[in-house]
Amino acid sequence: MVVAVLVAASLVAGTGPAASATSAASAGPAGAAPELGGYWATSYEPGTPRPAGFPARGRARNLRGETTEVTTTVRDVRSGHPNDTSAQEGVTSLSDQDSATKWYARDSGRPTGEKPVYAIYTLRTPAAVTGYSLTSANDAPPRDPAAWTVLGSDSDSAATDADDSSWHVLDQQEEQRFGARGQTDFYPVTATHAYRHYQLRITDNCADRCQGSDGDHSKLQLADWTLRGSAGSTASALGVRVENADSVGAADGSAALRYAGRVLAAGPASSTVVLRSGLDVPLVRGSKLSYAIRPDDSASAHVALDIRYTDPDGRHPRTREVRAANSKPAPGEWNTVSADLGALAGKHVSEILLRYDDAHAKSGSVPSGWIDDVSIGKAVVDASTSWSYLDTPDVDPARGNEDRTAWTRTGFDTGDVPWKTDTGPFGAKNDGTDLGDGFPVRTKLRLRKDAGNSAGDSTEAYFFRTSFSMDRASLDAMSGLVGTVVYDDTVTVYLNGRRIAGHGDGKITKNLQYETPDGTSGEGDPVTARFGVPASALRTGTNTLAVEVHQCNSSSSDIYFGPGPLARTTGSLPFTDEQLGTSYASDTQPAAPGGGDYFTWLLRSFDAARNEPSVMGANEVLPKGTTYEELTAIDDRTVVDINNAPSGPADPQVHKALVDGANSPYRTMADGLGTTLGGLYGQALKNGELPKTEALLSGRVEHTADSSADWYQTAKNNYQYKRPFVRMGFTEEQGLIKPWDSPGGYAGLAGDGSFPSGHTSHGYAQGIVLATLLPELSPQILARASEYGNNRILLSFHYPTDIMGGRIVGEKTAQLRWSDPEFRTLLEQAQTELRAVLVQKCRETGAGDSLTRCAGRGTPYLPTTDALKVYKQRMTYGFPHIGAEGLPPAVPEGAEDLLRTSHPKLTGAQRRTVLAATQIPSGSALDEQGDGGSWQRIDLARAMTAKVTAHHDGTLTVDGVRVNADGTRTGD
Repeated sequence: MVVAVLVAASLVAGTGPAASATSAASAGPAGAAPELGGYWATSYEPGTPRPAGFPARGRARNLRGETTEVTTTVRDVRSGHPNDTSAQEGVTSLSDQDSATKWYARDSGRPTGEKPVYAIYTLRTPAAVTGYSLTSANDAPPRDPAAWTVLGSDSDSAATDADDSSWHVLDQQEEQRFGARGQTDFYPVTATHAYRHYQLRITDNCADRCQGSDGDHSKLQLADWTLRGSAGSTASALGVRVENADSVGAADGSAALRYAGRVLAAGPASSTVVLRSGLDVPLVRGSKLSYAIRPDDSASAHVALDIRYTDPDGRHPRTREVRAANSKPAPGEWNTVSADLGALAGKHVSEILLRYDDAHAKSGSVPSGWIDDVSIGKAVVDASTSWSYLDTPDVDPARGNEDRTAWTRTGFDTGDVPWKTDTGPFGAKNDGTDLGDGFPVRTKLRLRKDAGNSAGDSTEAYFFRTSFSMDRASLDAMSGLVGTVVYDDTVTVYLNGRRIAGHGDGKITKNLQYETPDGTSGEGDPVTARFGVPASALRTGTNTLAVEVHQCNSSSSDIYFGPGPLARTTGSLPFTDEQLGTSYASDTQPAAPGGGDYFTWLLRSFDAARNEPSVMGANEVLPKGTTYEELTAIDDRTVVDINNAPSGPADPQVHKALVDGANSPYRTMADGLGTTLGGLYGQALKNGELPKTEALLSGRVEHTADSSADWYQTAKNNYQYKRPFVRMGFTEEQGLIKPWDSPGGYAGLAGDGSFPSGHTSHGYAQGIVLATLLPELSPQILARASEYGNNRILLSFHYPTDIMGGRIVGEKTAQLRWSDPEFRTLLEQAQTELRAVLVQKCRETGAGDSLTRCAGRGTPYLPTTDALKVYKQRMTYGFPHIGAEGLPPAVPEGAEDLLRTSHPKLTGAQRRTVLAATQIPSGSALDEQGDGGSWQRIDLARAMTAKVTAHHDGTLTVDGVRVNADGTRTGD
């Protein structure tokens, strides 16, 4: 199932639009797949976290917006069964509005009225709740809550006592069922009061009433509990959020638009909400705006989408209404609305608006409902496109051509190959076409070579071709095309004979062969993939799109090819497979002097620290009962200090450490951008709007095209220093370490070396690259990267020296990428994408028209002065110097390239001077004092924020101090 937004944005060069209103490919009045066509598309796959927010602003009369999430102000979450040692399944996951995480109430047993299972929210400030929602978790339906009570309290004693006498009942539910995994159901609260504490008191689960194993009858889980409130008593635009809509019958409602408001008084009431701004969608003949709408009741049916359009030069803005033909949409069901915009050919759409207008609104009525399937523009390939396809066993589409992909080119002579023609989706399951909800089949494929053989011997591969035409004006006006494809088991996409995308197809060498994607068995539902086609791959006139889908083995029982829309875009395209698959110079580690592993050599100063008893303890397990006072190494004492500091497993820092450890740093470190910009960054990642940025941060910066091996692992294996929890033991066993993670988490790493910290190397590599993409926030991002590393000490997986070593690996990794001119091109493209998308989101949400202003609208992760201080402190953790002091600055080769974005006007030599002038003094642990410079001394946060003035005599003034080329103070 593909969920797509079909709009475009070009307000800022390179901008990709925010994922706003969304389109479910098989949602609609009858669940049939509607036609999807548009100018821009971004895709979501089922099961991925839905967008956390929705950019909406506007004006209203006699109406106030609803669906403001009170959980955004949750300060604390408690439970009698918190499952604190799980980053993904602890009770705090209830409030994260992410259906991919959940609360698993470990060891709770089946809840009853006598033994309920509860979760308590404590808000930062009291707030009234007008409703709430629950989202079912993954795994087994018997674990779902089936009966519960929601309560509120003003008493602080209620925060820790679920049976406190101050609790007031707000709502009760019984015999509830969730129809699907990740489904969100909504419940109103009529008696509202601004309580500080809210309790979800679960008194039963679905148990034997839901299909599943007996072992799940005594278990309880829930993905999300979201409290909802009004926007106040004054007029405000309809509240708008992206929500899960499975509960209202959408085939895939994991990202549908939910709107809601409340009429303040009888009489005319209206609201206009800007859903998407900054668009630049050129309209042509055949362009349409279409959407599906499902009002909850008759009072909610006074809603429609409008467009704001201008002349091509952006002048003369006007509004066009798009409503259902001759009637309001019917409440309680999906209605398809479509409008032909061909009469506006030549105009450009600049905004999409959501409008509510009721001349006879009733006081207290609550207009609410859903919008889905939004598309605007005209796709080059859509659901109505006819495809030539080949599903005849043992027939090669290339007709024996030496080039097996010859059939993918325009003008290829198909000869007597028995191609057929029809529209998609294409598929088969055994002898039928039932591949499950979300995978409709319009054209049945021939699955078996022998129709009577149901035991196996399936067709190896299936081939599809279609063509479309492009004119020069269209090519000049766009950056390329964005498309989606749903497939099973592997897919390769070609454009004019050129491979532009592939998934699981790395070992395919001939057309008629089976291929099982690496790391899978070939089983499971069809998969959705997004791909981009750069304008350079297109040509004026006829273009040929070709797709091949291979089966995993001869006994495979299903096949699927669901062609999604292929739409024009002026925004950011994903990197091509060629760009990510190319071998770059920086994919090869530098040569270590004397041979051997480079990163083992780079971290060789670890030996000096290991040989200094005041810094590091002997590499052996300490006897049980060893006291803190008996520890002689500062490395050990610091671990115990940091690990023992939290008040308990519910401490927020413990949870943050667990979340950091279980997730990718570039995601969890979003808070380093501050509350406003970090939220928009996180939303853009979830929406799939940062394909280039994510491709680099999620792996390509740290790994090669053909290997996911970590560069630090050989050094870790070579140094083999025991981890803190191994050496010092856990408190329940007369040791010194408090076990905040799960027993399995510790057991899984007990045999792996401690130095350097792998998690920290990832944190700094991704954090440093992110800081170079957003240099104005570099001190905060780098301080957050240091916290990511520090959290490994809190969990007692690592020592401070391990964190220092991980930082050095991360710094070197990021430097190698920025020093590689060809790879640098990828980084620069990602920077353009990231900044453009964030600026666009800031404008849409009214947070400012620059990143600096937008970041200033929220609370920063840390003030700059504090960020610089904490980053510097974690460089050495205050350890005593063990090496020579007073040495001149020593900048590693290439380190200056990390300052390219923060100091773009300086030369490489001048950037080296800045690094030298801002270095910390020599002599600390891991300070390399030989040839090659010292990464341990590089204070990157200070260097990136340094105020620099260049003088004609070659000197620089760095943060008020005039220095020579070597970074030392001049005699002036």
